[in-house]
Amino acid sequence: MSKTSDQGSARIWGLDTMRFFAVLWVVFSHCGYPPLTEGIDKGTLLGKAIQGIYGNMFAGVPAVIVFFVISGFCIHYPHRIAGSFSLVPFLARRYLRIGIPLVGAILLAKPFGINLALFQNSILWSLLAELIYYTLYPVLRLLRARFGWGKIIAASMIVAYAVVLRDPTAKDYSPFGPPLAWLVAFPCWLLGCLLAEVNFDATILQVTRSQVWRWRLGIWFLSSLCSFLRFHSPAGYPWTLNLFAIAVFFWLRVEIIGFRQQKGSRWLEWAGCWSYSVYLIHLIAHKAYWLLHFPNLGFNLNWCVQMLVILGFSYLFYLVVEKPGHHIARHLGRLLTPRKNPAALSAV
Repeated sequence: MSKTSDQGSARIWGLDTMRFFAVLWVVFSHCGYPPLTEGIDKGTLLGKAIQGIYGNMFAGVPAVIVFFVISGFCIHYPHRIAGSFSLVPFLARRYLRIGIPLVGAILLAKPFGINLALFQNSILWSLLAELIYYTLYPVLRLLRARFGWGKIIAASMIVAYAVVLRDPTAKDYSPFGPPLAWLVAFPCWLLGCLLAEVNFDATILQVTRSQVWRWRLGIWFLSSLCSFLRFHSPAGYPWTLNLFAIAVFFWLRVEIIGFRQQKGSRWLEWAGCWSYSVYLIHLIAHKAYWLLHFPNLGFNLNWCVQMLVILGFSYLFYLVVEKPGHHIARHLGRLLTPRKNPAALSAV
């Protein structure tokens, strides 16, 4: 999502920037943080404290929750007005949009010895959840018309925590397996749908740059706190991240208003356009980096080269697989969309 828009468009400036930073957090958590603490004496109290704080600064699973909220927003925003939704083209676009790169990544992972097809214990648990949410969305639209998003979200919270009580000591979503993990994260996605109906008129609502940055730092702190609790307390991610998603809701509201007042970096928006490829490919690219046997350049340069390989590999995947998949999804969506419903054409 890389174009600014008015209230009637499917595009909102700034969300791709948020996507890019969220996927960086995922990459850092899986492939290694910036090596700022290398060489610190971890045998001292100060060294342990610094390592403990830094070790929770780039939490990947809270970043996935940011993706869920943004996803719910992006799905509902172009369809929030009555008469702007067509079932068959919607499902065709969404399944192809997520499915073509997914299949490509699973096939590419095999030569590298990475089993991305194992949904329960891999990064693909979130994509399975996304597919379920897309499938349920037509029904959710009907429920929203009758009950409103507030009641739906409240009910989903009750169901989510009822599922968590099946295994209250679970630290992550994987113990609940494919049949139930999506239910635990469902309120996060629904909060994005609610966000899509917020008024973002920058002529009415104003935010300052200091407010935006306070929210950014606050969300960063909360994501780190959730990570700390996950590793150092009985409260795992299933307990904390639905509450974290509520804070993400208000943060993204501030970000969208702020970006309407002043556009951000086009480079970051561009990078966010291929964040899905980064999410799919970063583990494969990380394995490729080690297979290439780069010379040892020291902690800092080694990490920089590794990140360049991961991002470069991901962008190449975007050009070869994900971007053509976008075109196929859009083309099929146009073919299947009734001419009387042009508003749905932009919802990819």
